[in-house]
Amino acid sequence: MPLKFLEFDRRFLLASRRWLRDPEIAALTITPHFTDEDQERWFATLPSKTDYVVWGIELDGEPVGVIGLKNITADQAEYFGYLGEKRLWGRGHGQLMLEAAFENAKARGCSRVYLRVWRENRRAIALYLRYGFERVGEEGTELFMDRHV
Repeated sequence: MPLKFLEFDRRFLLASRRWLRDPEIAALTITPHFTDEDQERWFATLPSKTDYVVWGIELDGEPVGVIGLKNITADQAEYFGYLGEKRLWGRGHGQLMLEAAFENAKARGCSRVYLRVWRENRRAIALYLRYGFERVGEEGTELFMDRHV
């Protein structure tokens, strides 16, 4: 059964809380420490955000990850995404996540998608390079990459 990209609702909020508290996932996604209250405040702002969209990823009826675009302008957006269920890593889902994000970025009129990635996240970097991203800079432990869509 294929991945489904759905509204980011409370079900995905609670799953992402668990995923992002896993030290490995937090490191791979460059996620700082957060409290339940921090995440609830963030969730409450989603309906009013105009430069940010997020979707939950479902497989076989189960929440498995998150993708989104942030810092959206008239011609560009920043991609973010991760699979929180580690058993699904390395199975080709990352390419479907990127394709869904590119489609949404194009529908919004964006011609460029960029991202930040932890320099030690080798699987993600390899995926991004395969999908046409180029390294455009770095700062500290992060690489900056972008591509035209």
